[in-house]
Amino acid sequence: MERASHMRRFQHTATGLAVLLGVLLLVPPRTALATEGWQTFTHPQLGFSLSYPESWAETKGPSGVVFMALGPAPAGVQGFRMNVNVTYEEIPSGMNVEDYEAQNESGLGLLFAGYRRLRSDRLMISSYAAVVRYYTWKRNDGVELYQIQLVTVAGSRGYVVTGTTTTASTRLADEAKLLVSILLTFRPK
Repeated sequence: MERASHMRRFQHTATGLAVLLGVLLLVPPRTALATEGWQTFTHPQLGFSLSYPESWAETKGPSGVVFMALGPAPAGVQGFRMNVNVTYEEIPSGMNVEDYEAQNESGLGLLFAGYRRLRSDRLMISSYAAVVRYYTWKRNDGVELYQIQLVTVAGSRGYVVTGTTTTASTRLADEAKLLVSILLTFRPK
């Protein structure tokens, strides 16, 4: 009985991820600008900007996060809020986005239990080459996260902009589309 329940839950999650991936494959990411009803944050020292819905709130992120905004709870999920955060690091002069993205991703499998990359896309953010990657992983408390990251390089800085929701959301495709829209407003300096 418990095994059957586990299998139904697994099939539901797998079906949801398959539907989401299908939807996301139909809509390639492209450069976006802030839309009406959104606010724009510009970092006072680093100069990057990012836009997000007015209903979201800027908050202090964990160590290493230079900007974070919290949104609503994912549909049908309690105790978690969608969010977007920005991190950066100084990188060797001349490092390209492909090398930085590969170096950055190499640690994700070590940090995140059950890390599974679903897809990645290459695009331009203003005049900067970027990679958008989609993946899932499971926290220690069993919550499976769905994350989308925009990775880009501007001069001697490597940026990672992460949007997060949960795979348990009943509106995962809509939430992923919103997170991509937010990530695509990122403008490095």
